[in-house]
Amino acid sequence: MFANTLTITINAVAYVLTRVNQDNYGSTYIKKDATQSMTLQFRNNTENEAKTGVSFDRHNMFFEHIVYATPTTVEKKYTVSTVYRQSFGSDATWLGQVVAGFQTLETAQKDGLIGWES
Repeated sequence: MFANTLTITINAVAYVLTRVNQDNYGSTYIKKDATQSMTLQFRNNTENEAKTGVSFDRHNMFFEHIVYATPTTVEKKYTVSTVYRQSFGSDATWLGQVVAGFQTLETAQKDGLIGWES
């Protein structure tokens, strides 16, 4: 189980999110103040591919950052999500290595992707 608080650092500012819910295979963390809210969700489940009938362990992490509207600005919303999947019988250690490699590639390409490169 993850800790009761988790920290996300955005633009050199650390924000502490507190777990507000933990249920079957998932947790929700929230940070709210007068100007913004942040929500982090973890979910784990098993899914079956309809075409192949193959079962997968699915691990999802979703983050949402909302900056509230003011009298002079509109509300701003930012979301990021990631999904890790592995078929039954696959090596979880190898999935971790694939994730690490993908994250390195994603970090290197994120500016271009956000800038609409293809």
